[in-house]
Amino acid sequence: MSALQKQLSPDEKVKAGKLGNNMTKVGVGVFVAFMVISIVLGSMHGDHWKRFLYSYVIGWSYVASIAIGMLWLVLLHHLTRSRWSTVVRRIAEAMTGAFPLIWIAGLGFIIPLVLGYQDLYYWAHPDAKIAVLNPTMAHKFGWLDPMFFAVRYVIYGVIYSAIAMYFAKKSRQQDDSGDPKLSEQMRIASGPAMILFAVVTCLVAFDVLMSLAPKWYSTIYGVTFWGSGCVGGFSALALIVLWIQRSGRLTTAINEEHYHDIGKWIFSFTFFWAYTAFSQFMLQWYGNMPDETVWYKYRMFGDWQWVSIAILVGYWAFPFVILMSRWTKRIVPALVFFAVWQLVFHWLDLYWNAMPQYDWHEGLHRVLVDGQLQEKLLQEGPLTGQIALHHVGFSPLDVTVWIAMVGVLLIGVGSSLKGNLIPIKDPTLPLSLAHEQL
Repeated sequence: MSALQKQLSPDEKVKAGKLGNNMTKVGVGVFVAFMVISIVLGSMHGDHWKRFLYSYVIGWSYVASIAIGMLWLVLLHHLTRSRWSTVVRRIAEAMTGAFPLIWIAGLGFIIPLVLGYQDLYYWAHPDAKIAVLNPTMAHKFGWLDPMFFAVRYVIYGVIYSAIAMYFAKKSRQQDDSGDPKLSEQMRIASGPAMILFAVVTCLVAFDVLMSLAPKWYSTIYGVTFWGSGCVGGFSALALIVLWIQRSGRLTTAINEEHYHDIGKWIFSFTFFWAYTAFSQFMLQWYGNMPDETVWYKYRMFGDWQWVSIAILVGYWAFPFVILMSRWTKRIVPALVFFAVWQLVFHWLDLYWNAMPQYDWHEGLHRVLVDGQLQEKLLQEGPLTGQIALHHVGFSPLDVTVWIAMVGVLLIGVGSSLKGNLIPIKDPTLPLSLAHEQL
């Protein structure tokens, strides 16, 4: 045996046992309790469930992005024949196993949209189609149609789930057969799967989040959403790995070297997210086109400027500077602190992306009614009107729905966390066990 390889300890506990069931039970309890609270709060809010649905979209995007980040890790692992990640790959696969449940949970805002709810996505409101209000949106309505939107949503979920299930199934087949050819099959499949993953992830970001402000557009928005999702995904991975180890499993298979790599990915995507977010801002701001700068205008001034500053400092500057240190990533309590920190700010980032579109403005406009021009009060939609009238207005609903969606993620991960917690017959496992940082 080479000094660069190491065998799995015979005393190592690699079976999930009741871990998955325990996580599922916790997830069910969290989801039921906080969703009941959210429904009660939503019924009392007085805005016809608008706040509830906006919070729902944000919470759903949060858990979906974490699963998306982990699916990317699985695909990258096979595509590059990675070694360090072999010991955590099965855990990442379990996190991607939550896709079907996450997509079912997303029907909570898709079904109202299909049934005619008009106050979540402005493009679904009748006033959005009045040319005098939105002359530049006419070409978008073929794509932004509630039924077509729902069909695309289902297709996205099927694609994500199919990719995740394929790699998880092949991985577990290798546990039984030990056939090294399965690794090559997964490597070959990871190439086209990665391309499909990239396209679908951009479309999900465009449809679910960017279309909340349908007059605004950015070609880099999907990349920024993916980068933020990877920050959340690797942060969640660090916490789940620690939880598994605290149960007495994988105590020697995963060590500070692997935590270090997880920390490096959190650090890398913290910087990557900041890079793409700044690139989007810089290109649109100096382009000085009203259709583009309006998205930032309402976030840079008024109440939302403080949230913007908080994200700049809390989501990028502070963790970037501290995680730059080698030891911050190797000392597990420090890494866990920043994992939790980034998970909170990942939610705040999605909140900052979606919630400024919550306040819609009405205005008087001259329109043709029965062949005559008349003044009529029309819904102008998000990012209109005076900036001073757009408030952050944090609501308990924002937090309760978010936690309920975390419960959905826990149920999905727990239901997939079965059998071996590590690919015991993967040819690269000895290399991964012996992995050391340079």
